[in-house]
Amino acid sequence: MPRKFRKTNPKGLTKKLRDGKKCTKEAAILELNGSDLHHKSLPTPLEKASATMISVGTQTEPSPVMESASTQTDKPPILISVATETNPSPVMVSTSTETDQPAISPSIHIQTDSVMTISNPIVSTEGNHPLRQAAVGHLEHASDNEESESEEDKDDVLDCLTPVRPVQQDVQFEEMFCEGNGDEMFLPLVKKHKGIFKDHSGKNTAAYFDQCYLTIRHVRCQWKLLVTSRSTRCIQCRAYRHVLRSGLDRLKKSQDTDSSMKCDPDSHVNYRYLDTPEKYERLQNMHKLIRKQSQQIGKLQQSLDKFIKTDGIAFDDNMNKDFLHIMNENTSTVLSAEEKFKSLFWQQQMKASLCRSKNGTRWHPAIIRWCLYLHHRSSGAYNTLRDSGVLALPSDRTLRDYRHFAPSSTGFSRDTDMQLLENLKQQKPTDLAKYVTIILDEMYIKEGLVFNKHSGEMIGFSDLGEVNELLAQYERLYKPTDAADELCSRPLAKCVLTFMIRGIFTKMQFVYAQFSAASTKGSDQFALLWKVIERLTLLDLEVIAVTCDGASNNRKLFELHGVVNGVPYKTANVYSEGNENIYFLRDPPHLIKTVRNCFSRGKLWCNGQCIDWKLIVQLYNQNAGAQTSTPGLCLVPKLKREHIYLNSFSKMRVDLATQVLSTTVSKALILLGDHAQETAKFVQKMDNFFDCFNVSSFSKGKLQRKPFLQPYRGESDFRLTFLQELVSYLDKWKESVDAREGFDGEAKKRMRLSWESEEGIRINVSSFLELVPRIFNIRGVTCFLSEKLSQDPLEKFFGCQRQAGRTNENPTVAEFLKNTQNLRVINSISLAKIGGNCRGTKRKSYDLESTEIDMPIQKRKRKRRHSK
Repeated sequence: MPRKFRKTNPKGLTKKLRDGKKCTKEAAILELNGSDLHHKSLPTPLEKASATMISVGTQTEPSPVMESASTQTDKPPILISVATETNPSPVMVSTSTETDQPAISPSIHIQTDSVMTISNPIVSTEGNHPLRQAAVGHLEHASDNEESESEEDKDDVLDCLTPVRPVQQDVQFEEMFCEGNGDEMFLPLVKKHKGIFKDHSGKNTAAYFDQCYLTIRHVRCQWKLLVTSRSTRCIQCRAYRHVLRSGLDRLKKSQDTDSSMKCDPDSHVNYRYLDTPEKYERLQNMHKLIRKQSQQIGKLQQSLDKFIKTDGIAFDDNMNKDFLHIMNENTSTVLSAEEKFKSLFWQQQMKASLCRSKNGTRWHPAIIRWCLYLHHRSSGAYNTLRDSGVLALPSDRTLRDYRHFAPSSTGFSRDTDMQLLENLKQQKPTDLAKYVTIILDEMYIKEGLVFNKHSGEMIGFSDLGEVNELLAQYERLYKPTDAADELCSRPLAKCVLTFMIRGIFTKMQFVYAQFSAASTKGSDQFALLWKVIERLTLLDLEVIAVTCDGASNNRKLFELHGVVNGVPYKTANVYSEGNENIYFLRDPPHLIKTVRNCFSRGKLWCNGQCIDWKLIVQLYNQNAGAQTSTPGLCLVPKLKREHIYLNSFSKMRVDLATQVLSTTVSKALILLGDHAQETAKFVQKMDNFFDCFNVSSFSKGKLQRKPFLQPYRGESDFRLTFLQELVSYLDKWKESVDAREGFDGEAKKRMRLSWESEEGIRINVSSFLELVPRIFNIRGVTCFLSEKLSQDPLEKFFGCQRQAGRTNENPTVAEFLKNTQNLRVINSISLAKIGGNCRGTKRKSYDLESTEIDMPIQKRKRKRRHSK
């Protein structure tokens, strides 16, 4: 007995002709051999119509005509019954097949006023179905290229693409065919690829659009499936379905980016992602913007010239003297005592105006720092301002002597130690200035060699210190390689490892040492870190903590110091008198970004509920609708599209991560219902965790009404209890996921935060719980700002390095060293924060710190040239 097949695709199993349409074919033959059904050539429109109209059924009781036809051959024939308007009773026509068939003969019924059935599951082609429209488009395209095709053939095909009635439940199927991938969602891919799908190489055809059955088939589609097959698709079409879904996701992402935004002159989209018309459009927009700005500059210049001619006053010598006399008499009334730098600048300008020679002015150190800062931001703007005569400013030669008072080189330097000691003398309070933290990170640079004419060295090779370089050279000598030139060659530097010293109770931020390297390892950093600690101890400084991001080499650096209570969070300082501990910390801004990235990748699972990113998307969609359609207040006014749809650039922004993981979003999630309670709890805990390590001022907590942002006042702060509860929360989260059955190890890992993020949280909590009591045991400490433990100043320093190169964001080793010396001189100005975590609200006015107004600056001594 033949096996009964379940109804797999009821929408595509039957076809019905339109009312009143006559059958143009009285008989049709459908070959059931799977090997003959492969496309050897494109079918004609009439063949398409026939293939769409015909369906195969089974007949348990053959008629006499069938019996007579079956006796002619050993193989059961295929019987076709045709009914017309003149002859409503079906007439059976028998045909023989080439392959062995079951005992029950399949039959094909064609009639104009009844439902037709076919064993091959064809995609339903309703009147407005998208795939029907695609088929119409393909027919119109084919009609342009084939002159022999008539309009009647098109009508025959389109008549077949009509709505159908469901197939009867009692139909038995003898054969089952692959239905391909005829889903409606794949229609945009058919239009994009024009029916031909290429493989990864772009040369060979991987799949094609079957115009007959309106589905996408693999080139190695098996067509006929086995009787025992449980799926309605063959193996090749089922595997290629994942490729189609990936292509559909890429198509949707590309459509999200508006073409007009990519062609905007201020767009950050790289040119390699633009096609030729988009590049041409962006070029036109840039030319229009340049012409518009040139016209505005011309108009402003004309207005200024007109104003000078009409209202300008020419000063003679007598009037100039009177004007200077008025300035001298009213200096005290113009500026108040609080504006110390402005008053100093006013006095320096009057002093320079009285000098007969430009070379006779002795500039104040604060003015030198300010001029170095202006020259660093834009040398052209500084020279234009100086040459205009509006202000009296030092020359480039004078500024160069201050920038290059000491030779710039990688590694440690005695001149750098002396400069650090001078910086420490100006810090207040002086008795607490010795407590510092070490920040280390690396910045990628451009490869390049530069010859130093003063030292006679080539700058640009890897230089990680004497010990590390000897070990690296030994490794290269005994490394098996075929190239003899590579044995003794030194690699070019691709990154610069930088160590910065930051005061815990002062505003000191000092770049202490930098090392060029092709790549850095944890073992290399281990030796350099302890060398820095040793030199700082000799300078009477006490290192309390070491902060870095969560890169793999930094994690290895922590592990080399040993694991305590499951995490590497502290080690003993062998250079200190009492062997005090040094605590390791992961940078909190980097840590909150990794937590947000884990949250945005999918669903997390904790305590029986999902922590779902889709709830944030839902909250954003509701908020966007409230802003555009209905008036009133918004629950989450800071959430924008860039918070939800992340790219490679937005994933690096700390402000986007903190605004998503915030108290405002947590309270808004509670209003969504009970299914969002666990997500709201997770968001609130991550916001409180980040606030514990981001206390940066004494008033921010009161202004924002957030207790977690208030300064630490003692050892028994309530935030220390919260951090202990956070570790317990992570432990329970891990236990609930491990106890869940039916999931493998990889699936359970995706239900939690990444192990790097979770380890970073545990390291910070363990270090902070022991670090805060130690800080308050120091004599004279009454409060503490936890933001002093982050590496924001070093990130700001790297930003100034990239900014110095203008359009060239990756400096070479020589350029990096030159800029470092300049940034050390203008330390307080260049590294001053403009907001939280290197991004935020810019300060409204410029002013030097009061402690640095009178700080002296070292200057290079010029060599005197003796006359012959």
